[in-house]
Amino acid sequence: MKIYIPYKHTTGEELRFCLRSIEKNLTGFDDVILITDKKPDWYIGETLRHLDVSTRKELNIISKLFQVKDEKFIRWCDDIFLLKPLQVSEIKNWYQGRLSDALQRAQGKYYEAIRNTIEHFGDVKYYDIHTPAIFTREQIQRVFRLEWGNKDFVIKTAALCEEDGEETTDLKINRPISKEAIQELVKDRMFFSTGANGFKPQMINFLTEIFPDKSRYEI
Repeated sequence: MKIYIPYKHTTGEELRFCLRSIEKNLTGFDDVILITDKKPDWYIGETLRHLDVSTRKELNIISKLFQVKDEKFIRWCDDIFLLKPLQVSEIKNWYQGRLSDALQRAQGKYYEAIRNTIEHFGDVKYYDIHTPAIFTREQIQRVFRLEWGNKDFVIKTAALCEEDGEETTDLKINRPISKEAIQELVKDRMFFSTGANGFKPQMINFLTEIFPDKSRYEI
């Protein structure tokens, strides 16, 4: 099974460590493919070229995923780091709480996307946490056919809301903290993620220590 990462070009440093974590800890996958119109200069892996269609993040993501022709595939994000050995067959439909819980934490356009998803699907489990997911092409086609218009939806939840899931807790570090604090937060976790405000020198040093080796996707 292939891994597809919908990607919007930046310096790519989060992606670099994401790929290193996959190569170090994940078994049973065939390849990693970026869906993007521009890849980092250091990336030598496969790409599926697709231009962003909008300034809206969720719409761009579903448009990119719609380009995937595989009947089943793994969707990963460039800011998800895998910390422990994992086999592809062990990937679950992980969720945290329900959409109404996530709505209380959300702001701006993402708040609107969650609210639209509740209005369409009801207060279902919230799958849009920082973990990979296995999608079928049928699920993505169904989400793509929603009435996007001026509305966005949270994609993993819309795709997986009819499936059984396994509850977990999400972790996204989006503030500058010490390396020791990072180590304490991620202890015993399978995954964690970072945001722009958290991807600072302390985080880069931490990731470099645990993922020092280049992946096959780097020059």
